[in-house]
Amino acid sequence: MIEKPKKPDRADWHRLWGLMMVPLFERIGYETVVEMDLSAKVQLLDMVVVRRKEKKDFRTWDSDYYSGFENLNEHNLISFKSFREVFNMTALEELYGHFTNYRKMKDIGEDAKGTVNLYAVTHHFPEGLFSRFEEKGFLDRIGAKIYDLSVLTPVRFIITKGSDHPILGLFSDDAEQVMKSRHRLEKEKWLLREVSSYLGRLYEHYSLEGIDMPYTQEMFIKDHYPDWYAKIRAAKAEGKSEGKSEGKSEGEARGRVIGEILMAQRILKLNLYSQEQLENKSLEELKKALSRIEAELSSH
Repeated sequence: MIEKPKKPDRADWHRLWGLMMVPLFERIGYETVVEMDLSAKVQLLDMVVVRRKEKKDFRTWDSDYYSGFENLNEHNLISFKSFREVFNMTALEELYGHFTNYRKMKDIGEDAKGTVNLYAVTHHFPEGLFSRFEEKGFLDRIGAKIYDLSVLTPVRFIITKGSDHPILGLFSDDAEQVMKSRHRLEKEKWLLREVSSYLGRLYEHYSLEGIDMPYTQEMFIKDHYPDWYAKIRAAKAEGKSEGKSEGKSEGEARGRVIGEILMAQRILKLNLYSQEQLENKSLEELKKALSRIEAELSSH
């Protein structure tokens, strides 16, 4: 019996986003809480960032890592909306509700409410919400894809669509954008070390969404089997050469997949398929075999 694919878990996607953002805030002296429960109805706020140490000057690093967060306060409440969601009036009301509940929980009085900042990190431009206020002078453009909505308590909006931010850009439905962010992440070794354990879960979500993210197996091996990475690259090159010699694009793809399967089997010390067996399989059969190997890798 064939199992139906699981539906992506929205709550887990938001949790994953929060966990991967934690290192950036901790590095500049803030303590973080992911998914804080601030209501009796269990409506979770995606992230709370609280200053615990002397504030560090994040401009000594790549400043665009903190674009929109330059004005971090003592307390910072962050709501996140993915590419499957829109930040609308309901979302704004929920954020204000979290703000009120947080102040009650932390005993932050009216005279000290200025120590709390509100942020909305959203993939889509909130056109429907902004259209309600832009003609009334409540909306200010602070920078590229950064806006302040000053209704009641101000909310800083950070639009992430098209961003190559090493974390925020990974939470896009655009494969090209994800790859650009991934390349930036690889250059920041400290950040890659902090979030590498979450990357497999991130790509699993994309698989459940039906979005094809290229080279995910290669990324997994690079993160978890760095000693084998050069050998994997060599296997890919060899596979591509074999495919090209057949003079067909399908032959090139078959050669590449065969090379990946053989190398992955060596990593796991498995002998599922011989090279002769693989060469007699169709491209579709090879992809299924590679999926089986990837499942073995992910379980290690």
